[in-house]
Amino acid sequence: MVFVGVSRHEDTLKSVKVAVELAGGLGVRKGSTVLIRPNANTGDLPPGSTSPEVLRGAIREVRKYNPDKIIVAEKSMTSLDTEKVMKKLGLWQVAESEGVDEVLTFDHMKRWHMKPDGASSWPLGFYVPEMLASVDYMIALPVIKTHWTATFTMGLKSQISITADRDRMRLPHGKHRDLLFGKMIAETNLVFKPDFYISDATKCFVTEGPNVGTLKEPGLIIASPDVIANDVVGLALLKTLGTMPEIQESSVWAQPQIKRAVELGLGVRNREEIVIESSGVEEIETIIANTL
Repeated sequence: MVFVGVSRHEDTLKSVKVAVELAGGLGVRKGSTVLIRPNANTGDLPPGSTSPEVLRGAIREVRKYNPDKIIVAEKSMTSLDTEKVMKKLGLWQVAESEGVDEVLTFDHMKRWHMKPDGASSWPLGFYVPEMLASVDYMIALPVIKTHWTATFTMGLKSQISITADRDRMRLPHGKHRDLLFGKMIAETNLVFKPDFYISDATKCFVTEGPNVGTLKEPGLIIASPDVIANDVVGLALLKTLGTMPEIQESSVWAQPQIKRAVELGLGVRNREEIVIESSGVEEIETIIANTL
């Protein structure tokens, strides 16, 4: 059984704290090197990117465990300078003001070629930063929202940020893209998968996405150590809010990203393995029902 914490409070920092606690806590070992990865794919403000206050909350939760080193790092889309994007969004400034040890980008890092068993949708493999091997604990801060090519972007898709530009150029577009794209997204999680997810659902796009779309403001934080549990609860939230037919009219478990992730053993296999704990979330029963 895995726990998913769903929290809503007026103060985003409290929402992060409570959601993490409801999910069982981070469990970072004292003296660890911790990497926190916000979503900064473009310079679009939340929900186009992770809220700076969610990043602030994550840093403060990590610091409670007395890590040796906290790093914040991300990679924006191919044509953008990630440092400029993170500074435009205020993420870089929050990381510095909270006293993290390093703020980095994956833009020009030395990379390893990876071709993990099971990554059948990546016949040429993909490239990831070597520095990930020096990290003891990794936290992803995805945004809960729809995506015009991938259907949705949450914890599983956040892993695309560690891939190289050459890999992103191979992601499919056009007719029948959803199935292959979903498989490719899931398979990137076979290496250096985050240990914990703190998902920003303070604002969500429920159509289009990832940088524009129909905006809803549920004011929630979702937290879990399990990527599949995180994402099916995120999908259930989108269904509760009213979203596009590809999500609204299907089981959360039927989504290509989720199906492939289950096949690969990346997390929970069904609803019975998830315990959802909530605080301040009146619609939690509807969210729970939508995970079935």
